[in-house]
Amino acid sequence: MEAGVNDGAGPDWLGWLPARILALDVEATGLRERDRIVSLGLVAVEAAALTGPAPPLRLCHLVFDPGRRSHARAEALHGYDDWTLRHQDPIDAHLPALAGLIEAADLVVAHNAAFDLGLLDRELARAGLPPLAVPRYCTWEAYRRRGEKGRESLAAVCARFGVARAGPRHGALEDAWLALRAYLWLQACPVDLPRLDGLTLPPANLRPVPPRPEGRLPPRSAGASVPVTVSGQ
Repeated sequence: MEAGVNDGAGPDWLGWLPARILALDVEATGLRERDRIVSLGLVAVEAAALTGPAPPLRLCHLVFDPGRRSHARAEALHGYDDWTLRHQDPIDAHLPALAGLIEAADLVVAHNAAFDLGLLDRELARAGLPPLAVPRYCTWEAYRRRGEKGRESLAAVCARFGVARAGPRHGALEDAWLALRAYLWLQACPVDLPRLDGLTLPPANLRPVPPRPEGRLPPRSAGASVPVTVSGQ
């Protein structure tokens, strides 16, 4: 990992932060090993920029057809119904570019990193690609090591320093930003990252969806992950 550079002119915390930090969050169809990624958010920042008044953040927010229905609770959290997701890109087409973005960082941060990055590594394996080779930092594990009492969710950790989601939904991009905020707080870095307007906007690749047909949706074909068309649309 490339360490941050501190020539004595910057704050102490700049010396122990990695140079390029990337926070990641995924929303999924559920919590089991066979579940798939629904959406992904990335927020990248250079440590040296954190000393400025408005550190520039690089954002990536994508949605995918997971090829299966979401569990009811998962759908309630991420907000994408099966009809909408059937019309989105499969994740496979984006994986090489995503892996390149992620592996360009010196450190990847996530809340419950084993779950988020485990899901991503399984998607890479399905596509015949190698797992991510990048150092990882889990804000959930780091918070637990502090011996704090009470809940350890991302929302609970962020409440400790007065930051919250904009609404009840778990957006991947907003949660990646929150994970980055949690990481900086855990590193005693007193930087107040701005809440960008784009954090709650739809994913950049969200495709328009035709009107949903009446009745039950047809079952998905085994292994299919392609948009569904409706006769007469």
